[in-house]
Amino acid sequence: MTKRDTGRVLKTTALSLQLVEHILELEGASLADLAEASGLAKSTVHSHLNTLAEYGYVVSEDNRYHLGAKFCHLGDYVRTRKEYRRIAEEAIAHLSQESALEADFAVEEGGRIVSLYGDLDFTNFPQFLVDGSPFHIHTTASGKAIVAEYPRERVQEIVDRWGLPATTERSISTEEKLFDELQQVREQGYAESDGEAIEGLWAVGKAVKSPRGEVYGSLNLSGPAYAIDDETKAAQVELLTKAVETFEREVTEMYGAPSGGGERI
Repeated sequence: MTKRDTGRVLKTTALSLQLVEHILELEGASLADLAEASGLAKSTVHSHLNTLAEYGYVVSEDNRYHLGAKFCHLGDYVRTRKEYRRIAEEAIAHLSQESALEADFAVEEGGRIVSLYGDLDFTNFPQFLVDGSPFHIHTTASGKAIVAEYPRERVQEIVDRWGLPATTERSISTEEKLFDELQQVREQGYAESDGEAIEGLWAVGKAVKSPRGEVYGSLNLSGPAYAIDDETKAAQVELLTKAVETFEREVTEMYGAPSGGGERI
């Protein structure tokens, strides 16, 4: 499990959330399992679990604790509250029909990248949900596509907060290389990740903006790197470009706003 700096957070809340992640990682756990995983006394773990259960975040079945169905409702709320949800889901459905690669729509939140819509196979595993989500901005095509639209100062703030950890041997490791690549993203209009977030996974991402020029997120296509050659890459970029144009046009029509967007934020 990823170690977190708890110096600026409430320790009791952090412990409860860590227990939630232990339950997820273990795919259900006994009180003894959670005490061992957390290093806490059983009585302390039991108190946290009782509180989580009281609010519907944890359920007990046959002396094992599991995450509650309330998380389903929370996830649905996060997805459905976005005003562009329908348009994003239609864009993902279209890309999934037209491409053999997996499609998703990701957003930047708190300086990291979260896949909000789509059905990426690797995101269904508990270990990914604990350690792999959200991603760092420098490892993904979506992250690079999104922050390439940000002013340098904002990107620097994100890097100062999270650093540039090497998820794989191919991950960007220096600020100079990151800013050089972001400049390249701006020039070519899309971002790539080749084994930088997950070994053997290639991805391409393109930012999606609101009529005011604000960055909503990024539409992305991803698949095994061994299956990507120049011709395939060009075809995926073309598909993605058309999908982004349709997305932005439909959002503009939804708001009845003039097309053309605004300046990069």
